Amino acid sequence: MRIALALMVLTTLAHADTKASKDAKLAVTVPDGWKHDIKAAGMTGESPDKQVAVLVWSVDTVDVDATKKKLEGELYSAVASLKWDKPTTGKGHDLKITYFTGTGHAVGGDVSIRAAVVGPTTAKKALLVATAVKLDKLDAHKAEIDTILNSVQAAPSTK
Repeated sequence: MRIALALMVLTTLAHADTKASKDAKLAVTVPDGWKHDIKAAGMTGESPDKQVAVLVWSVDTVDVDATKKKLEGELYSAVASLKWDKPTTGKGHDLKITYFTGTGHAVGGDVSIRAAVVGPTTAKKALLVATAVKLDKLDAHKAEIDTILNSVQAAPSTK
């Protein structure tokens, strides 16, 4: 089922763009210079050096197994043999966050998948934010990936 997700630009910050999900009532910040493509189903993007891919979309559940399955479905044609680590939980911007990481094989080598399910919100939705990067490029992009995964917060009101 396609999830209707309308993302819009809310703010252009000095070093980042904040994109909001009306559906989930959450916003995610991507670093300045990253390319992104906003569609009805969510947002895809990549780092300027094309080493990191980012996927963002609204989900109806914060259940880790269900969101992993959804993510696997999205990554199926690009990443094979996914193996997941044990999820961890935290809190950021007064929202529950479940992080999960894994590795898989893609054309060109092994990749690291880092993801966060943030929510639920008062809209009973969550935001799934996932990144994929070649294992040998993870250290170079770790700070940017962590910033993206930890940036999710309540979307400003657009009244």
